[in-house]
Amino acid sequence: MTDPDCQRTVLVVDDDASIRESLADLLGDEGYRVQTATNGAEALSLLRPPARLRPCVILLDLMMPVMNGQEFYAEQQRDPALATIPIVVISADKNLAAKATGISGEFLPKPVRLETVLGVLGRHCV
Repeated sequence: MTDPDCQRTVLVVDDDASIRESLADLLGDEGYRVQTATNGAEALSLLRPPARLRPCVILLDLMMPVMNGQEFYAEQQRDPALATIPIVVISADKNLAAKATGISGEFLPKPVRLETVLGVLGRHCV
């Protein structure tokens, strides 16, 4: 179910600057508002007060320093205000399905095609 307050906002959480910037530029060109974070801890600081970012979907890498994708997801699920935000895992890990055990959402292997990401966002963002 799409959150009417998300206003086509996407949060990209990835420690790779080129991936963050590429996704932000490409999605911005498609009319999305994009925020980025370098790890799960930074993402949580954007989602919680005072910032209170409310994205339609979070594009989440698994392998990151400070707080990885699994740790972020566990923390997100403990917070009722954040638990309903859909997660799409984007990872280069060859064992993506095994590593993402326990994370509900969609999984896209890197490198990911823009058309694939846009299809996923079309299901989550109005």
